[in-house]
Amino acid sequence: MKEGDKLMKVSKYEYTMQLLAAMASINIAREQKISRTKAFFRFMKSQTAAMLFDESTDMWMNGPDYIADEYRRERLAKTVGQG
Repeated sequence: MKEGDKLMKVSKYEYTMQLLAAMASINIAREQKISRTKAFFRFMKSQTAAMLFDESTDMWMNGPDYIADEYRRERLAKTVGQG
């Protein structure tokens, strides 16, 4: 077995989803004035992230700004629902 074969293989879809999550998190971090790490972990706990990593939703076909906007809408809906 070659050295490269030992590495975990990631599909192009999974790679795209991971990259979009990271890019959307940067957008969220800037807006909320929090660290990128904190924004990433908050995002990954969201329903928006679950949808992003579900290939059947095709959310991965959108850009990071759209995904960050979906996350904002999700948070706003939760805030309005609590009040």
